[in-house]
Amino acid sequence: MPLFMDVHRDIEGLTAEEAVKAHRQDLEIQDKYGVNYKKYWLDEDEGAVFCLFEAPNKEAGEKVHREAHGFTADEIYEVKEGE
Repeated sequence: MPLFMDVHRDIEGLTAEEAVKAHRQDLEIQDKYGVNYKKYWLDEDEGAVFCLFEAPNKEAGEKVHREAHGFTADEIYEVKEGE
């Protein structure tokens, strides 16, 4: 299944607690869209979150975010894992 990295930028007032909550909300509904959220990274100072997920396509990952918590990504890239 394809692997994607999305980027959420300029989330005002973003905290680690909010990121954890949003990630858990993604996990609760990801199966509905055939998505597997693997990890996320947070930069509180910049208000940015980076999510790594497997999905049939990037639109499926976006649907999970939209339904789970409404934080849609600014960019989504299909990526391949390096060695």
